[in-house]
Order: sequence, then C-alpha cells, then structure tokens
Amino acid sequence: MIRRLLILQMLILVCLTSQAQEEKTRYFNKDQLVIELLSNQWLDAPDDVKLHPRSLAFNLQLMYNLVGKNSNVALAAGLGLLTENYQIDALPKLSENKLSFAPLDDELNYTSNKIRFTTVELPVEIRIRSNKNSRNKTWKLYLGGKAGYMFQSMHKYSGDDPVKPNQKLKQKTFNLPYTEQFTYGLTARLGYDAIMVTAYYGLTNHFKKDKAPALYPFMVGLTLFVY
Repeated sequence: MIRRLLILQMLILVCLTSQAQEEKTRYFNKDQLVIELLSNQWLDAPDDVKLHPRSLAFNLQLMYNLVGKNSNVALAAGLGLLTENYQIDALPKLSENKLSFAPLDDELNYTSNKIRFTTVELPVEIRIRSNKNSRNKTWKLYLGGKAGYMFQSMHKYSGDDPVKPNQKLKQKTFNLPYTEQFTYGLTARLGYDAIMVTAYYGLTNHFKKDKAPALYPFMVGLTLFVY
C-alpha cells in the first residue's frame, strides 16, 4: 500500500513538473504569429512620382525561436507574406526598353491608381526582452533583416481614361516589366508586450537598375503579436 502511494506521488510530481516546463516554454515561444500594418514610402523617388497617404502594406509572419528560448535574448526565424500597395499619381509607361512614370493630368478623376507587389519572405531577427514587470509584461527590441521573392506585381487603374476623353477606364496589368524579384532589407521593432512599432529599410530597388527609376521601399507601422 505504501509502495503504491509513493508511486502515485512520484507520478503527480512528474506531471506537475512537466506542466511547469510547458508553461515556461509557451512563454518563451510567444510572438510567433505576427501581423503588421505599414505605411509605404519610396526613397529617392523622382519628383514626378508622388505617393498618396493611402499607400499601405500588410505583412503576415510565422516566427519561431531557434536559440535562446529560455533567455532574455533569442534568435528567431520564420516565413512571411508581404503585400505592398503604392497609390501614385502617375502611370507606368514602357518605352525604348525602359519603364517610366507619366504624371496624370490634374483634371482626371480616378478612384484607384496603384501598384501592388506581393512577396514571400524569410525574416531573421535577434530578440531582446526585459525581465517581466509586476504586470507580467516585458519591453522588447527586435533587430534583424529579411530576404524575399516577389512573385507578383500588378498595376490597377480605375477612373477617367487618360487617352480617350469623356470615357471611363478600368484595367489591371499583371507582371510589370523589369521588376526586381529578389529583395532584402533591414528590420527593427520596439515595443511593449504584444504591440510594437516597426520599421523596414529596403536595400533593393523595386525595379532593375538602369531599366526604371530607383524606388527603394521604406516602411513604418505597427506590429501586433497574435500569439
């Protein structure tokens, strides 16, 4: 009888220890599912290409802590899907094997004139966390970079026809010429608990060198960690 009680106590102790370890692991495995809402800008863009404030990007990432799960410093990597929307006041134009942007007439009325890029990404970052405070929350600083493959580009226009007066035009053009499909850049996130301010500095042009204007993306926005 005593032997059975000892065995039962050992089993209970093992279960409680395993549960505590799982809770600890779950804590250090947080910040896995990431949602970002970003405002887009182009660095060194030509004067005749202006972006509207509605130029936004949406990013969904699934991250995993590779090293340092039980530490204040960790190395994380994952997979992401980025959609960039650039609302512009010019039309892309192909001429003499080069892509340029022709400004739209101010008298034209249009509801949409945007370029969209969709990219699958491989982000990597060093994650630095403070110790938990009395509210069981932490401050966080995440620094890193990401590489990507842009698998779709599109231009969408809806409004007055720029060529035919008094007519409407709705069109979508996929696979814009001379786009740079391989991308990479630097990332930084700073925040508290599940909300962070984020920034991305692109080191690659959206279009191939000498084939289109130099349009390097720069994004700032908010990051929400769902889980």
